Amino acid sequence: MTEQTIVEIHNHFSDFAPEEWNLLVPEDSPFQEWEFLSTLETSACIGRDDWFPRIFSLRVAGVLRMVIPTYIRKDSYGEYIFDFQWANAFHRAGIPYYPKLTVAVPFTPVSSSRILSHPSLDEKTREIFVNTLLNEVLKFGKSEGLSSVHILFCTENEKKLGAETGFVPRLSHQYHWLNRGYANFEDYLALLVKERRKTIRSERKKIANSGLKISTLVGGDILEKHASIFYQFYADTHSKKWGQAYLNRNFFDTIFSTFKHRLFLVLAENERGEPIGGSMNVLRGKFLFGRYWGALEHVPNLHFECCYYRLIDYAIDHKLERVEAGAQGEHKFLRGYEAVPMHSLHHIYHEEGSNAIYQYLERELEVEKQNISLYNSHSPIKSLRGKL
Repeated sequence: MTEQTIVEIHNHFSDFAPEEWNLLVPEDSPFQEWEFLSTLETSACIGRDDWFPRIFSLRVAGVLRMVIPTYIRKDSYGEYIFDFQWANAFHRAGIPYYPKLTVAVPFTPVSSSRILSHPSLDEKTREIFVNTLLNEVLKFGKSEGLSSVHILFCTENEKKLGAETGFVPRLSHQYHWLNRGYANFEDYLALLVKERRKTIRSERKKIANSGLKISTLVGGDILEKHASIFYQFYADTHSKKWGQAYLNRNFFDTIFSTFKHRLFLVLAENERGEPIGGSMNVLRGKFLFGRYWGALEHVPNLHFECCYYRLIDYAIDHKLERVEAGAQGEHKFLRGYEAVPMHSLHHIYHEEGSNAIYQYLERELEVEKQNISLYNSHSPIKSLRGKL
């Protein structure tokens, strides 16, 4: 560390230039790009009632070398690594659990780097900078009287570096589709057991014979009108299943302008050309992320076609490495998505509370390892079945 090294804490993404920020974002982390995060803030989806940004930055000779976007939280909704039981236990003991500090992408359960580093950093320098910033994060949380710090859906390397700085790891899992070099969709189906092949073919055939027009839209195919269409899908789904939506119309209008180059839409229209359903996804490099789905009328199997099969089709055709489709998993698992480990890190300031939670995490870690192995041993992917 030199006199030219400056660590600062910022409250707004507008404190950074988009080009300097995005230079730090790796290929598999599109939701960490400046356009996405700043749109969450300017549309007041974060920073007004909850998810208050506190962005830790490290500059050397004026050049941005590393950032850790953190958020002060008043609850745990929209995080998807669940700690509600911890909060309840603290409450019963008369200890405040909120506010806390979370390192994550708001409302977005995707695995990627949580510590953004300049690509020119060598491994040793990066580790020094990570240690410096994580210690600053921990000092900040303690000085602000926060209960804890949580780094969610981080990389395995970040898990290692965080553990060296006083964080305790947690293991969970998601279901991801992994490309094994398939030539086409039928080549992929050949990997699955017979009953699953039969079910998937039947589902796709029913959609093909339904009279619906299903389009995949990227880049210049995405028009201004699509912001309204997909916001309607999103809002309708949340009103039916989850109550109040996290995102608002302003967010959709902006993201369909500033982030359009990352969007991957699947749109279903009826015979009159009216939009009835679809999925909004994000694409960068060799990675495709399923995000939001909605339908204005119920059509059997349309969800599977728009959220799974069209994404797999595209991934195979364009030789992508991975398709992530977010939280939850039964439908994904039955269609050949594999159970993969998700890492997170936790630091609890309260000594007695931390002892109880850390003991729980240690026990949970072994159980979750067994669960991941057990899930995949029952996979419809023939090569995984029976292996523990």
